[in-house]
Amino acid sequence: MASVGWIWINRPYDGNTIDRLTARDIIRAVGVFSKDPEVRAIVLAARGESFSNGIEVQWLRAQADAPINGALDDTRKLAQLLQVLAECEKPTVARVQGKAAGIGAGLAAACDICIAADHTHFTMGDDRLGMAPAVITPHLVRAIGARQCQRYFQTNELLTAARACELGLAHEAVPVELLDEKIGALLASLLLGDVHVQHSANKLIRAIAAAPPTLDMSVDAVRIGVRMRACPSVRARLGLHAERSSPGPRRIVLDGQDWDVD
Repeated sequence: MASVGWIWINRPYDGNTIDRLTARDIIRAVGVFSKDPEVRAIVLAARGESFSNGIEVQWLRAQADAPINGALDDTRKLAQLLQVLAECEKPTVARVQGKAAGIGAGLAAACDICIAADHTHFTMGDDRLGMAPAVITPHLVRAIGARQCQRYFQTNELLTAARACELGLAHEAVPVELLDEKIGALLASLLLGDVHVQHSANKLIRAIAAAPPTLDMSVDAVRIGVRMRACPSVRARLGLHAERSSPGPRRIVLDGQDWDVD
């Protein structure tokens, strides 16, 4: 029987920021669901009030202080996280609520479909640190176009869910109380479709659009991201943040599965 693979980012105490282990776990989860013939679609969602407030500050600090090779490895991990979603053969859906900042907006853009609660706000950069987007750039350019990115990458203005729909970042905005109902209806439509037709359609779209961003295509974005993390102004901002609270027991939750990413 066809099913849906649900991946829940489970760090509500920290605004569902993405750290190294969370990135690793999401990559693994997408890989497992991609290989499971019973799973027809994958939903990326988040517990709590926000989808994701960006990259976890402690991880940014570590990258800023790491040797260049170490920083590159970490930044490539973020690029890989977005890549596995963008290149997944199965339909991927972002269920977005609250805030989607930086890598959070990138995750929404990397998924095939994005449904947002109408109170959601997107920002392209990390508004805690004043950092411009880097590894998310190929995915945002693909989603909303270079012209719009030229504005919002530099101003880091808040995008309402309605504006995100106008730009193409989100496909639909619904009242938060109807978010799960809308996701359910969307998944029902996906499950009615023919799996081979859906795969072929996705391949055709990607070929016409010059393919989704890959790690090779994102190499310049990775290098720029590393340089930004090491610049004095960002390092100063990183030093101002208090230590985050102790992590909860799990970074992500997989619904309907009997295995653990750990």
